[in-house]
This record gives sequence, structure tokens and C-alpha cells, in this order.
Amino acid sequence: MAGAVGVAPSTTTLTLPDGSTIALADWIDDKLYGTVQFANGLTTPLEAYSSGRSQPIPGGTRVQTRVDTNIPRNGDSGLPKDWEMLVYGWGIEIVRIMRAPDTSPLGPTLKDDFNNATIAGSAIPTAPFALSDPATLQSLFQLDRVTFFQYEYNAKFYTQGVLQDYPQGHGYYVASTNSAFEAAQNGVPSPRDRVALVLPVHERENLGYKGVFQPEAPLKLIQAASDGATALNFADVKLYKYGLIKRTVV
Repeated sequence: MAGAVGVAPSTTTLTLPDGSTIALADWIDDKLYGTVQFANGLTTPLEAYSSGRSQPIPGGTRVQTRVDTNIPRNGDSGLPKDWEMLVYGWGIEIVRIMRAPDTSPLGPTLKDDFNNATIAGSAIPTAPFALSDPATLQSLFQLDRVTFFQYEYNAKFYTQGVLQDYPQGHGYYVASTNSAFEAAQNGVPSPRDRVALVLPVHERENLGYKGVFQPEAPLKLIQAASDGATALNFADVKLYKYGLIKRTVV
């Protein structure tokens, strides 16, 4: 509709289920994302959006960067002042399966190391340095089969399921004739495949939100490494929420 009370003529507006009206010119179609770190044997819950940029990644110790999250502050504090979001859907991406450096075996890093020292007569590194590989089907299967997911806003749950219920809807797609090659992702690159709501979740400033990943049994995450050295036993998993966002422009 156009010409609603309080907006300029010819402005496109949208009336929400609660009767409020928004002017679409003030909003953008975008996403907020956050990453969590899984580990082999994990049984405790991980909360996406529980920390913002320059804070430790949920489930790990490394400091998050812009590739890990784009939320301006932790989700427990809610959206910043004057921000709103109409959340229409979620997507879950297995970003990488990785190994921590030998100097800190329980602390994966964002960067991969480059170790040129190898065991005599082979290409296997002398020490298990930090390495990231794409997920194999077995790793994706293990994550999906034991991990329960639910999204919470203002102490209410709005959606529940497992990883495959929330296809990532984007990403690279690989075809290969090499039978030894394998890469798996949570759905094919199709934006229409990601889970979507008929009615959006209307999120407002200062009301907490989070995505909770709960392993219902100890996670088995042991993926053979592409360099033939120590297996990979950590995973970065990214949660996206898509919708219309209204935020202050600096």
C-alpha cells in the first residue's frame, strides 16, 4: 500500500500481523550470521550469536573476525538501538572441518599453517600443523544425526529441527570424476531451498536472540586430512538468518 499515515505519498509500505506499518524504503534485504565451533566428542550446547566480532568464537578460543560474524554486539543484548529485523528464514553452513596447530592442539586458528618439513620418503608433514578441509559426507552426516537446533528470540522458541532442515541455499558446487574426491555441503546452491516462514519474526532492539546447537549424543568428528597427517576433529558451522533489516546508517 502507499500513502499510509505518517509516510510520504508514493512510499511503499507493509502492514505487519500486529497492525504496525513499515516503510520499505527504510529497510534492506540482508542477513545476520554467526559461527560456532564444534569439536569431536562435544555434548554441551553451542549458542550462535552469543558473541560478536573481536570476541571468542562460541565453543572455542580464537577471536572472531568479519568472516565469522557480522552482528554488531552479542545477541543476548539484542539488536542495537533503532535496529529492527523481520526474520523470514535460516540457513546452516558447514564452513570447514579443521585441525588445530601442534603447538595448541585444542585451539584451532582461522589461518592454516604451511609446514614444508616432511617425513623422509613421503609427503606427510613431520608435525600436524593447522589445516582446513571442506566437509565430507561422513562429517556432515555425523553433525546432522546428533545435533538438535532451535532458534530463540525474547525467550521464545520459533523454529526447531536438525541441520538438514535448514539448507544453506548458497555456496560453491563441485562435480568431479575423481572417485577419491569428496566434498559435502548442506544443500545445493539454491536460495529458494532455505527454510522460510509464512509470517516473519519481528525482532526489535534490546531483546535477546540466539541459535542453539545441542548435540544429543557425543559428536563423532574424525575426518581424514588432505595432507595425510593427523585427522581433523573440529568444525566451524555458520548460522544465517535472512530477512529485512532496518538499521542506523553511519
